[in-house]
Amino acid sequence: MTQSTSSSHWREQGNGIYVTARDNLCPSVRKERLRQAASCYYKAFNFSVNEDEKVSAAKNLAMVSWKTAKVDEQCMERMSLMVHQYKEAFKHFSFGFHHSETVKADSWRDGLLASAKGCWEELRCGRVSELSMENRAMTYHDLVQHIQIPELQAECYIELANCHFHFGITAIQNKDFKRGLYEMRDCYMPINEAKRCQGEKINIQAEIRILEEDVFMHQCMAEAMQAISIGDDLYEKLIKDEESLNMDMAYEVIDWFKQAVIRTREVTEVEIEAVALSRLGRLYDQVLKIKYKAKEYLMRSMQLAHSMHPRTFNSEGWFKDCAEILERYQKETVAAEEEKWNKEREEIVKGLEKEMKGIEKADEKDSQEFLRYVYRVFPPKNKEHKLEGGLKKKGFHVEHDKLKKILQKAVVHYHPDKVDTEKHGKVWKVLSEEITKRLTRRYERMK
Repeated sequence: MTQSTSSSHWREQGNGIYVTARDNLCPSVRKERLRQAASCYYKAFNFSVNEDEKVSAAKNLAMVSWKTAKVDEQCMERMSLMVHQYKEAFKHFSFGFHHSETVKADSWRDGLLASAKGCWEELRCGRVSELSMENRAMTYHDLVQHIQIPELQAECYIELANCHFHFGITAIQNKDFKRGLYEMRDCYMPINEAKRCQGEKINIQAEIRILEEDVFMHQCMAEAMQAISIGDDLYEKLIKDEESLNMDMAYEVIDWFKQAVIRTREVTEVEIEAVALSRLGRLYDQVLKIKYKAKEYLMRSMQLAHSMHPRTFNSEGWFKDCAEILERYQKETVAAEEEKWNKEREEIVKGLEKEMKGIEKADEKDSQEFLRYVYRVFPPKNKEHKLEGGLKKKGFHVEHDKLKKILQKAVVHYHPDKVDTEKHGKVWKVLSEEITKRLTRRYERMK
């Protein structure tokens, strides 16, 4: 018997045994028959005298290893035994794929590739998918060394990157930023290897691109969140542990928060940027006491928060800090403006002694007489604002409800908030305040 016929003989014998390993047999019998078939296929491979015989035997070995792996999976054998059979299958599929290009027809190669893809899908969706992310990553890292079919190798690298990615996300959610960033950076090797292997497969290219963008985005987010966390820790130390202000530490805190802002802007992560800006505003307000800088950061943080409508952040600490400080600033500004205006007003009132006496004297009369007086002596600056026609005449009286509406309109005509001080001056504003105060009091009495 020649070596060539020996190879064919062992393959035929292996095929005869392989087909008897039917699914309805008990697992131990099936495994034994598959082992016997594999033994024949190994002999066929070793006795091969040309590439045609060798790749045929390799395909047989791949198929019997795949089927053995499925039996191991169904019987819940040790994971290592099952993975070993899958590795053997991919090793032989890869050999057959690379060595058959010049000796086998395209239809044979297409069939081999389809079987290899089926093997990959069963592995990916089977017990391996139930492993923890860490163990799954270790399995894929070991497995990819035995896959030499570019398309499948790329998919295995993508799965490996996904494992690191999801493990990293979990760590970030648990505020373990160091581990999260470590896992995100571990994504780049398999991503780059997948790029190298995938060739021109559009679907794989798209998957790689999306994964790479997600990894970069979450890496930036994790770095920003880590920077905020470090800044927060230093801030607490700064305000609690230091007897006197440590400016070096204060500026170190600022650097961490600014780093967070920069990292979020690379991926347009608005919420984290708003948090970092709020932290900067709080530090400038409570520690450095630089109000204009604090207000600048806090206003920007508030704008970003509002840009995320309909989301609301009313229960978030950073948003509460931001809103409370800005509200305090607003009250301080209003109080300062009122104090300034009251001082100016006192001086203006001193120069309006004659006018004020006239208003006070007119205020002693009834509402109709008072209205006639103010509209005649101090007519509104807006020429369209006039007293009701009939009321202009002395001795003319109007009903209660009508007078109430006239008073209401008069309040609007003389209201100081409507006064343009640039155009009509502060004296007119003071007169409008005095007139409106008396008109409002009369209106309130008529309710």
